[in-house]
Amino acid sequence: MTSVPSETRRRPRQREKPSAIAIERRRELQEAAIRSIAEKGYAAVTVAMICDEAGFSRGLIGHYFKGKDDLVLEAISVFTSELAEATRQAVRAAGRDPYDRLHAVVRSSFSPPGFTPDKAAVWTALAGSAKWSPPLAALYRELWRSYRSGIAGLMTRAAADRNLEIDADLAAMLFSQMIEGFWIGWVADPVAVSKENAEKACHGMLDLLLGSPSSLSKPKG
Repeated sequence: MTSVPSETRRRPRQREKPSAIAIERRRELQEAAIRSIAEKGYAAVTVAMICDEAGFSRGLIGHYFKGKDDLVLEAISVFTSELAEATRQAVRAAGRDPYDRLHAVVRSSFSPPGFTPDKAAVWTALAGSAKWSPPLAALYRELWRSYRSGIAGLMTRAAADRNLEIDADLAAMLFSQMIEGFWIGWVADPVAVSKENAEKACHGMLDLLLGSPSSLSKPKG
């Protein structure tokens, strides 16, 4: 069997890179999806609403996404990636002490770009809809498992530095659910659950857990 001359072989077809316009359109649709979900809730939002919010014709979304779920999943993934990067930058800026890094995570968790009215509302919608949407549930689980793994590592190191024994996985669960609970509470009742008190409570929980002076209490007298 003879071989095909190299100059006549068909080269693998390379995937075309999206154009600058396509990248911008996708971003605009993602941002419109975030705003729409924040205003209407996940279940109530339609493709037509998202396109109207973005100022595009209702048929345009089909050029970039398979449908609402595909668009929303990508929008949430982009938003959480931005939040994760902001958290990583805050942790790096805090230095090498794991205790300081945990407190940096708290501060980052209650600051933009993640902690905004729209994005907190979208996270609340994600948490509330995950039970009935397998794709959203898979994304939710993946995000939290990765997050808790990193927090558990910091908890282990911070406890070791203080000669403490803790269940780092359980501590990471407490930490993550406390922050998420404050996000949801802030969306539902921003007067009672203020950003300042939510952040203070999370710092205080870390102090109590790791044996440092707690911001939840004050000296008598």
